[in-house]
Amino acid sequence: MQHFTTTIPTMKELEEWMFRKMQDLFTAAMRTALEKLDEIILEQRDRERYRVKAERETSMNTVFGNIRFKRRLYMDRQTGKYVYLLDQHLRFEGRGKVSPHLLETAIAFAAEGPSYRDSARRLEQLLGYPVLSHEAIREKLIEQAEKPVKAVEKRKARVLFVEVDGLYTKLQRRKRQGMEHAIAVVHEGWEQVGKRVRLTNKQHYLHRSEGDFWEGFGDFLTEQYAIDEDTWLVVGGDGASWIGECESYFHKCIYMLDRFHVARDLKRFVGHLPKIWKDARQALARQDPAALMAAVERVAIEEIAPDKREAWSAYKSFLRRHRKHLEDYRKTLEANGIDTTGMRPMGSAEAQMRVLTKRTKRGGYSWSERGARAMLTTVMRSKQAGWLEEADEHKVETPERVFSVRKILKDAIRPAKGCVDGMIRLLRSQWQSRPTGLALKGLKGY
Repeated sequence: MQHFTTTIPTMKELEEWMFRKMQDLFTAAMRTALEKLDEIILEQRDRERYRVKAERETSMNTVFGNIRFKRRLYMDRQTGKYVYLLDQHLRFEGRGKVSPHLLETAIAFAAEGPSYRDSARRLEQLLGYPVLSHEAIREKLIEQAEKPVKAVEKRKARVLFVEVDGLYTKLQRRKRQGMEHAIAVVHEGWEQVGKRVRLTNKQHYLHRSEGDFWEGFGDFLTEQYAIDEDTWLVVGGDGASWIGECESYFHKCIYMLDRFHVARDLKRFVGHLPKIWKDARQALARQDPAALMAAVERVAIEEIAPDKREAWSAYKSFLRRHRKHLEDYRKTLEANGIDTTGMRPMGSAEAQMRVLTKRTKRGGYSWSERGARAMLTTVMRSKQAGWLEEADEHKVETPERVFSVRKILKDAIRPAKGCVDGMIRLLRSQWQSRPTGLALKGLKGY
């Protein structure tokens, strides 16, 4: 190897150099493609409605770097407003200065956590240049979370499963130290995916208003599902009084105590009694309230730690009141002629809440009310059955002539070959109808 006169770069150096070259090629090709699309829109626009006002340059940060390109501003004669038709056709807010894909990546990093600052650092490390500050990412996340989502076609379901729980977050600079967010996870059942079981068509509801939770949730259900008097709701919760009110709001509703919370509380009281604890666990697994209560009643008060005896008496009363809510809901559905094949015991609420807790409580962070709701909304949307598209704020007519995106991209990366393959920019601007432009058009063919 000593006869080599050229220094061979390391794999890391070669990879970094190739990535920078790809960034340069991408930005050049993207600029050409965008300007070509703007020219096609210029040719195929409704000339009676849209008049060219000016051609302006803008810049946009992308996953491959910053791109500067020109696009035309039009005056809409119908509304009297000025619009960029390229932005509307691409469903992109050009004034945002950030490409949709880069924005989606930044928000996904922020939703994963652990912080907005970490998201900004990860973006810079990935792309090689500082893209967005942590505060800019926060503002973009809140802005996206507060945008309305596209209306979906209502789904039909005979039985809907609802897991409800509350999530407490600390607040910044408020008289209240924190707030509880009422959250519901709705799904249509379970499906086997390999060795794992997944909730079918999972949707989330975050209660935002000061009104009653179940009234707001009822409105959410009517927006998402075609429910009627034959639709059954199976609701799982931890026994909080506001969750138990579901039975008074819905005609056909089965309320179930979440077995995770029951097992956790029982272990706290009788975990030191092996026989009782074993019988209680087995009764919970069989969803046999009679056997569970029999095991609980066998516990003498002297067997409970002195500092827990008062709480144990209260918890036994709680279990007696909720005895029917420990019954297997499938028995009720079968008695009403519903096939329960494939239905599983309720109890995924805590697992769903852990996903949200991981982002909002890890690190001991405090939140503003608006920021906490936005983060919860973002995480929930990312875990739903497919991301919901944003509602269309404005619709425009698509060009009458279908064009090939592949051809545009091919032209964008093809090197220029001089004036033969070039164009006179005056003929692609608002000056094309002036005397000079008309004269040049008259020379066509010579």
